[in-house]
Amino acid sequence: MSLPASLLQHVEQHTCFSGCYGSDSNVSVCLDPNQSLKPLVVVTCLDCLGKLGVPLALLPAGMNTYNLAQRLTDHMKLKRGFKMARSGYHTAGPGFWLSAVYYDCGVFLLNAERSRQLGSDLDVLMLGMQHNIVQPTDPRMRDPKQYRIETVYVNFGTYLAQVPAKAQLLASPQVRTQPQAGWQKVTLAEFLPVSLTATANVPPTATIKVTATPKPLKPGDICPVCKAEVKVRPLLNGSFVGCLC
Repeated sequence: MSLPASLLQHVEQHTCFSGCYGSDSNVSVCLDPNQSLKPLVVVTCLDCLGKLGVPLALLPAGMNTYNLAQRLTDHMKLKRGFKMARSGYHTAGPGFWLSAVYYDCGVFLLNAERSRQLGSDLDVLMLGMQHNIVQPTDPRMRDPKQYRIETVYVNFGTYLAQVPAKAQLLASPQVRTQPQAGWQKVTLAEFLPVSLTATANVPPTATIKVTATPKPLKPGDICPVCKAEVKVRPLLNGSFVGCLC
């Protein structure tokens, strides 16, 4: 049994940039006033700390908050084309908050606003590498002099599935260079030994393929994945609105 399509659709539309989720305390929820409470598996977005709950009955057997959080994180890392993604509070060293993603073309997106007392976003990335929270793919990544940084604003409601070079990232739908409501301020840290090579290897005619945000399905629609109608479907206890995914 796979994860519900509506759940994956929701996390793909979530605008926080790292796509990382963490475990949380499960709850029991009243879905029907005439039925007993139902267990809900809860995970937390490690960027905004918003919580997401899914009825246990809709999840594969044996699923809990820990492996659901890992499944969602892995799904988003693959979907958005990240080589690395880390987010949340890290207890190593002095303890620090860091959200960071890395594209294979030599570009990091960083936010360490909650640990500003420890320095800039790049400073906290260096701290993360020092304490093995972020594993550098090149030993020169530990040297802050190897980076060129700039401030950008991101919203991952839509995004590139693959980023071949920095220029394509800056031209993509998830990045803007000017502030706008609903967009998060981050640091773009360009690791020059890799990014300059990536830029040189991108053909001038390279096109941008955008992953469009799918429209939510409503009752009466036909699911494009399982081809079943979206409607009220019975569970052992209670019911849900959805397809057969």
